[in-house]
Amino acid sequence: MTDIVFQGAQILNAQEYDRLRDQLNPTHRLIFDGLLFTGMRVEEFWRFVAHPEWFHADRQYVELPRGSILKVKAKQKERMVLLSNVGTRAVKDMIHAIKRGDIKKISRQGWREDLQRAAAKAGLNPRGIVPKMCRKTWVSWLMAVYPEDGLRIAASMGHDTTTLINHYLNLPFSNTEREQIKTYVSGWGGRN
Repeated sequence: MTDIVFQGAQILNAQEYDRLRDQLNPTHRLIFDGLLFTGMRVEEFWRFVAHPEWFHADRQYVELPRGSILKVKAKQKERMVLLSNVGTRAVKDMIHAIKRGDIKKISRQGWREDLQRAAAKAGLNPRGIVPKMCRKTWVSWLMAVYPEDGLRIAASMGHDTTTLINHYLNLPFSNTEREQIKTYVSGWGGRN
């Protein structure tokens, strides 16, 4: 199997995600899942960790209000991050850990090193194992399974549709990989 590395970030398939996740300690698994299943930029994620009240479990989304999105070039200054069923569970688990005081901010460099150590233990190619791979993997998974829902994916991710088409629509997942990914994206945005 050939790794998919795009814009310097590895795009994981479901098996690679599982293998990498298995090598992380329990707290880092919560962070990894939170980053992956929200698709938030790293700094947005840490702002959310500081404000777990932005999570709306009943409607399966995280509200990123004005001021929470720090990327200068971001087109959207606020957005609703839609979650899958697995994503909702991951965010709930993470919020319980936040309330216990178990989740502490990790520097981008520290997180990169943690991910690369876990990838080495999992036997994954270290090329492209970087913090932004979670966001890129998530949007890739959504586009692989729900390409017809690109407008909502773009809005949830804070992208424009041109970015989705140019970067994520044509990634080479196999049919088997797409089937495995469906488990993780099921229920996203109220879909089955």
